[in-house]
Amino acid sequence: MGPRPRHTDKDLERVLRSAERQGWRVTRRPNGYFKMYSPCDDLHMKTVHHSPSDPNYLRNLLGELHRKTCWKGDE
Repeated sequence: MGPRPRHTDKDLERVLRSAERQGWRVTRRPNGYFKMYSPCDDLHMKTVHHSPSDPNYLRNLLGELHRKTCWKGDE
């Protein structure tokens, strides 16, 4: 399997790369969504939309990752 396709939004791509650096597994679904799977024993999973319509999507995504998962992101 080749490298993961890039996200078209540079800020969301930066979040996906940060997740990969932390050991999260990032996959792209055929419908365009990205899925992030945590490396911890709790098996957290987060879906990242391909073209979110919410202008606060990035902020909300990072907030949820910090609150509900083992995220140690540099974002």
